[in-house]
Amino acid sequence: MNSKTIKKMETSAQYIDLLTPLFADCDKKFELVNEKQILAFSQKCKQRNVPVSVLEQLVEFYRVTNGVPCLNGFDFHKIDDEILFEWWNENELWLGGCNCDVLRWHEGYFCMGEASNITYLDNDDYKFKTLIELLKKGFQDWF
Repeated sequence: MNSKTIKKMETSAQYIDLLTPLFADCDKKFELVNEKQILAFSQKCKQRNVPVSVLEQLVEFYRVTNGVPCLNGFDFHKIDDEILFEWWNENELWLGGCNCDVLRWHEGYFCMGEASNITYLDNDDYKFKTLIELLKKGFQDWF
C-alpha cells in the first residue's frame, strides 16, 4: 500500500470513530453509497470545477456513510442531494449543519458558521483544511 491509501484508511477510521457513537445513540446504522452514486457525485463536482482534494475528502466521507440523517441535531447531506450545490454560484458547497451551525466548503476551507457568516466572526478557529478537522471541532462543540 502506498502512503496515500494508508492516509485514506486512517481518515475513514476517524470518521467511523467520530460517527459511531452518534449513530448508536440514535439506534441508526450507517447507510453506504455505491460506486454508481460516487461516480455521479464525482461527475457533478468535476462539472462545477470543485477542487480534486475536496472531492476526494467528500468521497472518503461518503464511503463511510451516505450522510447523517439529523441525529441529535446534526445532519450531513446525502451524496445525491442537490442541496450540496445550492450555493455553488458563490463557490460554496453546503454540507450540512447542527442546530444553528452551517457546515460548508468555501474558498479552500471547510468552514463552520451561520447562514450569513461563512465562519464565526471570520475566526480562523472555524476554518479547516480538511473535512475531518471540521467535524472533530464540530463534535467537540456540539456533543
